[in-house]
Amino acid sequence: MTFRLESAGQAAEGIAPSIASARALSASLTPAAQERKAFGVPVDSPVVASPFGYRVNPLGGYGPELHTGLDYASGCGTPVMAADAGTVVDSGEHAYGGGLRIVIDHGDGLKTTYNHLSVLEVPAGTTVARGDLLGAVGTTGNSTGCHLHFEVLVNDEKVDPQPWL
Repeated sequence: MTFRLESAGQAAEGIAPSIASARALSASLTPAAQERKAFGVPVDSPVVASPFGYRVNPLGGYGPELHTGLDYASGCGTPVMAADAGTVVDSGEHAYGGGLRIVIDHGDGLKTTYNHLSVLEVPAGTTVARGDLLGAVGTTGNSTGCHLHFEVLVNDEKVDPQPWL
């Protein structure tokens, strides 16, 4: 019980630097990127099972740790669509637990990632439009069940995706 209270305090201490970092990243965006803070939601049933932020790791029970994206609770096989137009820069197995993953570079310092997919429909180098099929929800990599882990990166730093949707 003491661990949980200490962990919660540690998580709270980590929030202020995260907010400052997010503000600095937002300020560093090009004017074009600042104007287009409106990505589409990548699944048709956007129920967020786990938001961006500090949490206890569901696989190991340790933490707090920063959960770097939004987890959408969707059934395995649910289509996953591109949040915006861009170029697929990675399509394959993620080395650090993301399972089958696609990364799209949207230009202007913006990228999105789509993790734990069961199927990859587009190879690296493909140009995609907003809403194009990328793959299907799965439970590959470090996962507790079928879901999509969706991330937004600004200048290669992971930020809370919610304000971008």
